[in-house]
Amino acid sequence: MEIIVFEKEAYFKMLADVTKFVRQIVKEENQQNQETSVDWITAEKAKQLLNVKSKTKMQQLRDEGKILFSKYGRKILYSQDSIQRFLNKHKVKTL
Repeated sequence: MEIIVFEKEAYFKMLADVTKFVRQIVKEENQQNQETSVDWITAEKAKQLLNVKSKTKMQQLRDEGKILFSKYGRKILYSQDSIQRFLNKHKVKTL
C-alpha cells in the first residue's frame, strides 16, 4: 500500500477543484436534460404539424407507436419531439 501525503493547503485546493468539477458536470447534465425535455402539444397542434385532418389517422399513429402521447381522461397530448422525429424519419430527399 502506498501513502500519499498532501500539505493542508494543497489538499483543500484539490478538494475545491474536485467540487467545482462535479458542480460543472451536474450543471451541464441539468441543462442537457432541460434541452431534451418533452414538450407536450394539443391534438390540434399535432394534426397541424403532421398535416393530418382526421382523428382516425392520429389514432392509427398512436396505436402503431409511431408518436408518443399522454392521455389523462379524455385529454390527449402529443410529444412534439416524437412528431419531429417521425417527420424526419419519413422525409423524402430529392435530387
